[in-house]
Parts: sequence; structure tokens; C-alpha cells
Amino acid sequence: MKAQLIEKATINNAESYLLIENEVLSMIVVSTQILSGCKIQLSRYENVVFSDCTFYATEFQGVTFKDCIFDNCNFEFSHFKKCTFSNCNFNNCTWTASSSQKSLYANCDIHGEMDDCVSQGNNEVTSSKDHTTDIYIELSFAA
Repeated sequence: MKAQLIEKATINNAESYLLIENEVLSMIVVSTQILSGCKIQLSRYENVVFSDCTFYATEFQGVTFKDCIFDNCNFEFSHFKKCTFSNCNFNNCTWTASSSQKSLYANCDIHGEMDDCVSQGNNEVTSSKDHTTDIYIELSFAA
């Protein structure tokens, strides 16, 4: 069975003041999306790649992210409450005046500005990955 990623190209697309509730996205790429003043609650994202997205004053509440990649995303004045991140990667993301409260980060790649955000607010971080080990394992199998 082959997995297929569908790209949702949203170039120059900006949404403001939306309530996104019970949204389910799986196996999709969301590119250059701008959300401003939005509230996302009780939604589930699985195997989703968020690329070059901006979340400005966006509130995530009770949202589940599983096997997601956030690449070059900006989180400005955004807040995560009671969210679950499982096996997620945050590559080259910026966190400006953002917070996380009572959220779970299981097997996620947490570093830089995000580490400061997650270390406060009664969050739970479990089994933080060391991705350098994964690279060495992949290289040894490739040889």
C-alpha cells in the first residue's frame, strides 16, 4: 500500500477570525497558510506537513497532532492548550510571545525557542528524540 501526499497549495491565502472545530486532516501538505486570530479546537491532524505557515494570535485547544512536520512556520502570539503532539518535528520554526499549557509532547523534536515555550505551563514532555542517532542508523543501512 503506497502512501500519497496531496498538496494543498494556499499561496497568498490568509484566513482571519475563524472557528475551526472537529477538523480532521490526514496525509496532506499545507503550504504558506496564514491564520490570524483563529481558534482551532478538538481537531485532529495526522501525517500533515505544515510548510511556511504563519499562525498569528491563533489558539489551539484540545488539538491532536500525530506524525506531523512543521517546517519554517511562525507562531506569533499563539497558544496551545491541552493539545497532544505525538512524533512531531519542528524545523526552523519561530516562537514569538507564544505559550503552551497542559499539552503533551511525546517523541517530538523540541529545541531552540520552542524548548523555552514548552518548559513552562505544566506541559508534559516524554521520550524526546535524539535525531542525530537516527541519521547515523540510516547512514549505516545505506552503506
